[in-house]
Amino acid sequence: MSLESASRFLEAAAHNKELRDRFDTVQSPEEFLTMIQKLGYSFTTEELMTLAREQSQGVNVRRNTGVWKWLRSINWV
Repeated sequence: MSLESASRFLEAAAHNKELRDRFDTVQSPEEFLTMIQKLGYSFTTEELMTLAREQSQGVNVRRNTGVWKWLRSINWV
């Protein structure tokens, strides 16, 4: 599990709509982790949130599209 794997996932998801679409039905962190493992990634939700916080410092949400749309829709707690 690593921040590097989470970073590779976010980079791939940012540029691949088909990859993002695979997560449309994900409803929980457990389902999310199962899906990423099937796709060959290995990281925890904590690592993903750490990376997301680091990459989004000072960023205001301006739209509800793109890679973050489905990340925001899951109850991570």
